[in-house]
Amino acid sequence: MKTRKLFTFLALVFAVGWLFQGLAISHGVSGEGRAWLLAAMWAPLVAGLLTGREARRRLWERIRRIGWKFWPIALIAGWSFSVGQQLLLRAVHQGRWNSDFFHVSGDGQSIDSVRHLAMMLGVEHQGFGFFAVNLLLSVTVGSLIIMLIGGIGEEGGWRGILQPELERRFGLFKGTVLVGLIWGFWHLPSNLAGYNDARHPILQAALIFQIHTIAMSFVLAWLVKRSGSLWPAALCHAANNTLQSGPLFVPNGWWTDELTGIVASIAVGTIFCWLLMRRNSCNREESGGEAGPTSTLGPRSQGINPSMLPKPRCL
Repeated sequence: MKTRKLFTFLALVFAVGWLFQGLAISHGVSGEGRAWLLAAMWAPLVAGLLTGREARRRLWERIRRIGWKFWPIALIAGWSFSVGQQLLLRAVHQGRWNSDFFHVSGDGQSIDSVRHLAMMLGVEHQGFGFFAVNLLLSVTVGSLIIMLIGGIGEEGGWRGILQPELERRFGLFKGTVLVGLIWGFWHLPSNLAGYNDARHPILQAALIFQIHTIAMSFVLAWLVKRSGSLWPAALCHAANNTLQSGPLFVPNGWWTDELTGIVASIAVGTIFCWLLMRRNSCNREESGGEAGPTSTLGPRSQGINPSMLPKPRCL
């Protein structure tokens, strides 16, 4: 893709995305405006379709592949951010049971009722075992729905168009970081309006949210690389959004919430950054790329048949 086309894509994605986010703010980001926020999620895909024939072809190649076998991994990866934060809250004793959403019975042996959330198997009285199955089924179905009505819209642009272009220009690591930054600042209007943090919206919009989007960009980039499809990335994106809407444990304060969230994001992002860079290195070796800077003699120069060497295991 030519540089002019890349700038066209960026101009379109910000123009359309910020227009819809502005409409969401005018109607209330936590109320009637949420429908406009959902519409904004389609701005990256729409921008990609409008950018040109090459962009449309690239999108179609990634969308027509389903990548089914990576869907379970995508769900777990998407949930890992929230689960990681929940575990940290429990480990440092800075979280409490979310009684506003999940009301425990008086004897503490069951869930009396579930509030503010739709559950696939009902919201009435249920034992903890049944509740666990109910919750897992509900967040799975919810993730699939969000993937279809919004997740694929964002990932079509970010991972389908922007990731390969920035990766080609700046390399895999820097390109993925830049995608995370652009993706994060694309949310600027809604974040400044307090959608993700009503208490400190400026700090959230300028710094904290970008940490999360950069970390998640490594997860999503790895999923696309491994599957050759945008669908696992869209599902992972949706799974992350779905589980965060109703956590089992809530933090005791704002700083606890942000610090544990940042630590969890950095931990998950670092793991997938390592997996992504390892796979990239393996691919170069398998395709006969140049030796690393510390390799002065190749296998053939030492009388070794490269085909007899063990192949690196790419994850």
